[in-house]
Amino acid sequence: MSYVDVYTTLEYVLPYLSMTFLRAAVIIILFSHMTRMDDVTSPVAMDTAKEPEITNLSNVLGADYDKQFRPNFHGAAVVVTTSVHINSFHATAGTEMDYTVTLFLRTRWNDPRLRYHDAANHILTFHSDGVREVWIPPLFFPDEKSGHFHKLTTENILLRIYPDGTVLHSARFTITLTCMMRLERYPMDEQECNIEIESFAYTTDDVILQWAAEDDDLEAFAVPQGISLPQFEFVDATIVRQLITRNYTTGSFSHLTAIFRLQRQKEMFIMSNYLPSLLIVVLSWFSFWINPNSEPARVSLVMTALLTLCTQMNGIHGTMPQIAHLKAIDVWMSACLVFVFAALVEYAAVNYISLRIKRQSRRKQTSPEMVSSLKDKQSTVANTGNRDEQKQLHPAESSLRGSDNSATELSYGSERSCLSVCELSPEQIDYYSRIIFPATFMVFNVFYWPTYLHWVQ
Repeated sequence: MSYVDVYTTLEYVLPYLSMTFLRAAVIIILFSHMTRMDDVTSPVAMDTAKEPEITNLSNVLGADYDKQFRPNFHGAAVVVTTSVHINSFHATAGTEMDYTVTLFLRTRWNDPRLRYHDAANHILTFHSDGVREVWIPPLFFPDEKSGHFHKLTTENILLRIYPDGTVLHSARFTITLTCMMRLERYPMDEQECNIEIESFAYTTDDVILQWAAEDDDLEAFAVPQGISLPQFEFVDATIVRQLITRNYTTGSFSHLTAIFRLQRQKEMFIMSNYLPSLLIVVLSWFSFWINPNSEPARVSLVMTALLTLCTQMNGIHGTMPQIAHLKAIDVWMSACLVFVFAALVEYAAVNYISLRIKRQSRRKQTSPEMVSSLKDKQSTVANTGNRDEQKQLHPAESSLRGSDNSATELSYGSERSCLSVCELSPEQIDYYSRIIFPATFMVFNVFYWPTYLHWVQ
C-alpha cells in the first residue's frame, strides 16, 4: 500500500470519527502496516545494493592480480585439461613428410584469483583483448614446422571465466606438423601421425597437462564425421592418457600425445601409375607378332615402351622423398622395366638367329657353284695347256680351300658357342615368348598384390 492510498483512506474515514482517540488509533494502525511492508521489501534492496556489479574484466581481476604468476603460485601444480578438435586436414606432402591441419586447441584450468559472485551466475566471455589480461598456460607443439592464427573476420580466440574461477581458453589456428612416414608399402600404406602438445615454460612442479575425461564436455580428441584428405582416408584416433614427461636440461615438462591413422587412397595411384605401366608392358609384347624381318617396327616399338617407362619412373621418384628403403611402387616399376627390357633382348636373340640362318643358307648355295665353276675352268686350261693360266688357277684353288676351311671352322666355333636356343627358328622363339612373358608377368602379380595389400606391419 502506497502513501497516497493511506492519505485517501484517512480523508474518507476521519470525518466519521468523532473521538480524537479513535482517530489517533486508526492513524497508528495504518502507519504500522506500511512499516511492515517496508520491512519485507528492504532486505532484497539492501542485498542488491551490496552486490558489486560486474561491468568489465577489471572488476574480476582486482588490483593485486598479476598474470606473470601462475595460479596457486606457492601451492600445488595447476592441472590444465586439454582438448583438440580437428577442423580440417588440408594436405599431406610425401616429399616433406608432413601434414597441415586446422584445429581448435581448448584448455581449461582453475584460477582462484578470478572468482567472483554474481546472483544470476553469469559466465564472463572475452575476446582476444581479454586474453592478454589473464594468465594463460604456455603450450607448444614439438613437431611444428609452421603455423598461424586465423584473423578473419576477427582473431579466433575465446576466453571464458566462470564464477568459481574456472577459465576456458580456445584458439583456432592452422599448423604444419612433421609425420615420419614408413613408405615400404607406398602407395598401399597406412600411416600413423602424432599430435604432441607440451608445456613450454613451466615444469611438472608448476603445470600438469591432462586430456579431457571421457565424460567431460570437452572431448579430448574430436574429428568430424566424413573428414577427407587429398590422398588419405581418416581411420581412427587414439590418445595416450598416461602421464608423460619430457626430460631436458632445464627440467621435466608435461607432455600429451594423440595418434591418428591415415590410409592412403589407392584408386588414384592405380589409375595414374599402375595401369599406364601395365599397358606399356603389354604394348611391348606386341612385338612378338611382328615379322622378325621388320627391324625398324620392332625396335622402335620396344624402345618407345622402354623410354616411356623410364620417364614414368623418374616422375614418380620426383614426388617422393629420397629414402633408403625400397617401396612397393619401386618393385612394380622395376619389374615392368625388366619385362620391357626382356622383350628387347628377345628380339636381339631372334635377330641373331635369323641372321645366322641366312648366313648358313647363303654359304650352302654359294660354295658348290664356285667349286663347279673352278673345276670347269681347270679342265679347260688343262686341255689348252697354257701354263700361265694354270699358275693363276692354283692360288685361286688354294684360297677357295682356305675359305672353305675357315668357314667350316667359324661355323663349328659358333655352333659350339651358341646355346640350344639356336636350334629354334625365330618364329618358334616369338611363339614361345607370346606364352612365357604374359604367364611370368601374371605369376609376378599373384605374389605382388597379396604381399603389399595384406602386409602386416
